[in-house]
Amino acid sequence: MSSLTSQQTLQAFYLGLFGRAADPDGFDYWSSQIDSGAIELADALGAMLQSDEFAERQNELPQSENDVWIDDIYQDFFGRDADSGGAEYWSSLLSQGVSAQEVIQRIILSASATDKEALDATTSIARFYTENVSNTEYDADQPLIQQGLRSNEQLYSDLAALDATYDTMALDQVGESIEGRPLYSATVGEGERKLMIVTQQHGDEPTGTEAAMLLLEWLSGDSEAAQALRSEITVTVMPRVNPDGFERWEQLANGEAVLDDTIDPRRNSADMDLNRTWDSSEAIDPALIPEALAVREVLAAFQPELILDYHNQNNYLNAEGELETISVLWPTNELVETEITATAQQAAVALSQGIEGFDFGSLSLYPGSETPQIARNGLGIDGVPALLIEQRGLEEMEIAASGELDVDYSALSSALILESLLSMLGVITAMGNDELEKIDPALATMIPERGERIPYEEIYLEGVAEDDGAMLAANSAEGDSGSVPNTVEVTGVDATAANADMWAA
Repeated sequence: MSSLTSQQTLQAFYLGLFGRAADPDGFDYWSSQIDSGAIELADALGAMLQSDEFAERQNELPQSENDVWIDDIYQDFFGRDADSGGAEYWSSLLSQGVSAQEVIQRIILSASATDKEALDATTSIARFYTENVSNTEYDADQPLIQQGLRSNEQLYSDLAALDATYDTMALDQVGESIEGRPLYSATVGEGERKLMIVTQQHGDEPTGTEAAMLLLEWLSGDSEAAQALRSEITVTVMPRVNPDGFERWEQLANGEAVLDDTIDPRRNSADMDLNRTWDSSEAIDPALIPEALAVREVLAAFQPELILDYHNQNNYLNAEGELETISVLWPTNELVETEITATAQQAAVALSQGIEGFDFGSLSLYPGSETPQIARNGLGIDGVPALLIEQRGLEEMEIAASGELDVDYSALSSALILESLLSMLGVITAMGNDELEKIDPALATMIPERGERIPYEEIYLEGVAEDDGAMLAANSAEGDSGSVPNTVEVTGVDATAANADMWAA
């Protein structure tokens, strides 16, 4: 477990009171006041409650509807509505004359484990935005949380929209899944350096796909940073190469299918694990793996110098007791040439540099096998450096598919998507600036090994959020002090950095 820092708590006040991330000037002012000891966090909260902006926002709601305001607070903090018990409890306190300041403090202090993590994720995203946007480009309406995941139809529509919007991006259909869904490659840039990104070989591992779509939009745009990178590097992305598996996951999550009667969403519709088809010495019936063959055809035509392969994994704790969010591994098969392994190790270091400015995350080394069937080894044997990236979130996807996940996963998912995007940008930037080959590959071996597995139910002992009202009486003592501590106990991590003008995309 880690703590919500004073800066994250300050961001929480902006989110809860004003419904936005902090603007750079305002955040710098309050941070400097708090860091210098001139004021406490509680003083900043009190001043914000007296501000014209807060008064104006409150005037938009009928004064009697305290529960509406409580729902706003819950949405801004935790990405969900308060349940009826929680709304009634907090509304009753307001009606009894308890100040809005104290109610906000109590809501933060009495949050469930899932809500604490959602708040940690949201404030981390908000802080990253504040620190990486200029005052002139700041947008109070900038969305911080992505609600849900793109369906296959949405993915195809969004790819077509990007293709129509940006002359800098080329979109090609490069194959079809077993069930006839299109497989696409999207290419941006005209530089000599070549990078390929593949996502979602496993249908129930979508984080990389969502990040790749954000990457394509930013890299295709007209910012100076994007233009500079496009002149040095060409990036080809194949998003969601197992659309049939993802379709099955959606059907399971929506209650339209039953797990026992459905092919594992991880696998394609021929019940093949696409990430076990990369040993070139093995003969596999092409009709069983058209998705993997489409990737191979793009690979042969594009001839990248590096491949990033995005997946999701279960939940693990590092030595500090923090939940790990991203694990990486390069080729480990003995047949892979040393220089191939070294390039993938350099990419791992560049990735770590990309995420080091984001305070939600923990990087570790994935404990993978030497089997040649998996992409990083099979491709490595064939002479192509490949880096495996495994992000947290798989168990949540599995529980959602079983119909047992009632917790809103949007805030955590959004933080993981941002981390994934920044990991891509870290590698792209290093390649585009000709810095990748200057990295000492040995640095990759210093990445700490992945920690112990922790099941979902052990992270969130309540399983799903309990009725807020029933929970609050037990926690009320925590909120009785009239002040906000410098740290609030939450589930969390730390990680990333990218170009400020990415937010303009």
